[in-house]
Amino acid sequence: RKVEGIPKDECRLLQDTPVLRCWYKPDNVFDMPKANIMAIMQTPLATESPETTVLGSLFVQVLNEHTTEFTYLASMASLHCSFSVARRGIEIHVSGYNHKQAVLVGRILNAINGLAERLEDSLLERMKDKIEKSYLSFTFAQPYQHAIYGGDLCFETSKWTLEEKLAALKKVTMDDMRNFSHRLLSSFQLEMLVHGNCTPEEAKSIGELYIEKLKPAAPSEGTLPAIRVAQLEDKKDYYYRFKEFNEEDNNSALVSVYQMGPMDLATNSVLAFLHHLVKEPAFNELRTNEQLGYIVHTSIKTSGDNIKGLLFLIQSDVRDPNYLDERVEAFLERFRTRLVEMEAEEFDTNVQAVKKNFLEKNKNLGEESSKYWAVITDKSYVFRKWTIIGEEVGKITKDQVIAFYDKFIAAGAPCRSKFATQVCAKQHESAMEAPVPEGAVLITNPQEFQREMPLFPLRPKVDVDPLKFDSTVG
Repeated sequence: RKVEGIPKDECRLLQDTPVLRCWYKPDNVFDMPKANIMAIMQTPLATESPETTVLGSLFVQVLNEHTTEFTYLASMASLHCSFSVARRGIEIHVSGYNHKQAVLVGRILNAINGLAERLEDSLLERMKDKIEKSYLSFTFAQPYQHAIYGGDLCFETSKWTLEEKLAALKKVTMDDMRNFSHRLLSSFQLEMLVHGNCTPEEAKSIGELYIEKLKPAAPSEGTLPAIRVAQLEDKKDYYYRFKEFNEEDNNSALVSVYQMGPMDLATNSVLAFLHHLVKEPAFNELRTNEQLGYIVHTSIKTSGDNIKGLLFLIQSDVRDPNYLDERVEAFLERFRTRLVEMEAEEFDTNVQAVKKNFLEKNKNLGEESSKYWAVITDKSYVFRKWTIIGEEVGKITKDQVIAFYDKFIAAGAPCRSKFATQVCAKQHESAMEAPVPEGAVLITNPQEFQREMPLFPLRPKVDVDPLKFDSTVG
């Protein structure tokens, strides 16, 4: 079904009301009889308290149980759905052959409407037990996962500790679950994407089906979740240490984040390129040559919706986190020399490789949908993000990259803000008492740290009017 007037790498806004924002993108690439429908019920309950966070998880588990019979049959016909708890609410994804998708969505919405009335004590207790086991199993996860968790507790508002969620879970009653369901369905804002083999009219009817079935009121202005991020002070390093949850695990872990803040896509392209240059030598030097640990990883860290940083992660059973921290700093000092001495030909080869990666065509409809959904849920609505970054990478000069490094990464850099999370295994417990580097801050309580730190401003509200669908086109 060809729909004219929509660029190949952009979505268009079909509906924009206080309760519904529906984005639409026809499949003009893969030409398959399939569609992806992604929706999020955005609610203040998502981050209100540990109790509502736990109740959201229970809601999703109970919904899974109530829909299993017909979703299994649908999957046999290559029509799939999933429910999950997201940072801003409850997500519902439906994918597969588009012919009967509206029927499946209708069945799911009927199940959501009847969830509170059909709830039974035995089912609730079984789901509580399932979630409790998943929380407790996290204590046996990899130490590097515990380090990431610890850092996020310090960085992001409305992050609840494992202990808080376990305590809240134990107190949940049938009445709590029913009240949560009624509160959720009484007021939320639905944001959705319909992408694939369908017309604008069919996409619009899916959005209207949600509203007709669930009949939500619009949330009060300013009550929807806003993920805020602690703003570290320039020229300062921060350390958060704790003992590894699993005493039987001999691995310690270090996760260092060099925070840079919000940035436009041109600056984002420099960060993406710098990470490309750092990734391979960091692995080669820290893992292969120095043999610090089996897991050595680098990535771009996004906190909240748009706060960027460069992340280094090492998990080691041979060295404590303080030694790992020193080796990362030593690597970064050597890396600048490597960068300065890089030949023009090698630099250009890397530029072209990164540019090609960003401009690479999507492999399937799901990959394309996921990219659009990412910029919808982070509220940026830059649907050409990857294309723009790829084009910007092509313009990068070596001087730009060195200047970026000297601004954010180098020791003593004017805008350097480093946060290191150190998880100490039992064999490295003595590292807990070691002094932090001179001038650095040692954090003992993530919640207190977060309360005391300034927060980055919220991203300015995006004007979506230019992206509204013009039904007169095509």
